Amino acid sequence: MPILIAQPVEHEKSTKAQAKTAVFDRHDLTGKWNRVSPFQTYSNVPGGANELQAYLLGQAPAPQKLDVETAEAPFTPEGKAKFDKNIPSYGRRITAPMLGNDPQAMCDPWGVPRMLNGQVAGPHATIEIVQLPDRMFTFSQWHHDYRMVWTDGRQLPKLDEVEPRWNGYSVGKWEGDTFVVNSLGFDERTWLDHNGYPHTDHMRLEERYRRLDAETLELVMTITDPQYYSKPFRSDTKIWKLDREGGKAWDEQIYCVPSEEFKFNKLIRDGGVGKQP
Repeated sequence: MPILIAQPVEHEKSTKAQAKTAVFDRHDLTGKWNRVSPFQTYSNVPGGANELQAYLLGQAPAPQKLDVETAEAPFTPEGKAKFDKNIPSYGRRITAPMLGNDPQAMCDPWGVPRMLNGQVAGPHATIEIVQLPDRMFTFSQWHHDYRMVWTDGRQLPKLDEVEPRWNGYSVGKWEGDTFVVNSLGFDERTWLDHNGYPHTDHMRLEERYRRLDAETLELVMTITDPQYYSKPFRSDTKIWKLDREGGKAWDEQIYCVPSEEFKFNKLIRDGGVGKQP
């Protein structure tokens, strides 16, 4: 009996060991990656769509204590005032969409970095990366959005040369085994995450990707936006695991469709279930 119980454990240890020692190219980030780190927010402050949501709303006991301290955003007074005006549909300050101003409620694009850390929990906490010789694409299932990072050696444009875009303008290059992406030119209507952290159209974002082993991808982000943050604002460490089988699945074609989202808001998020029209 003890042997029968021990076999799956040993097999699991063996599988994990094989994954860590498997031959892989650290400069190849292509694949479907499922986020396994706990936070859907930009920083390590709880406030995701599903993760910790029941606890935050007082509907469930506290989750297992995380061995990491939370760090609030280093707001300037102007940044804190803007944050207070953002009323999210998720997280610690969850509010019915009809009373809030979360871009998600209107099916506006999430933008970057929200699309990198705010993915809906469960089966859609995923990104897919495709690398080409001159660019890298990151696909987000939720909103069915894509983002392009140029790797052909071009320089970022100057802020006064471009119009702000939902995903900004991005260039990437390898520094050893770390893929570094620098971006600017973001539309200030987007938020950093589900908590409603704001940014200006002068925000600059740095992303640092590392493939730790054949199955694990790490990402750390830092934004610089002096108008709203008193110092560079570093994210928590995001961890993804490679989903080899999921990468073979049919495209789910998940879109945020305004007509569907508005109906969902009215019935569910705004508390309209069971009420007479």
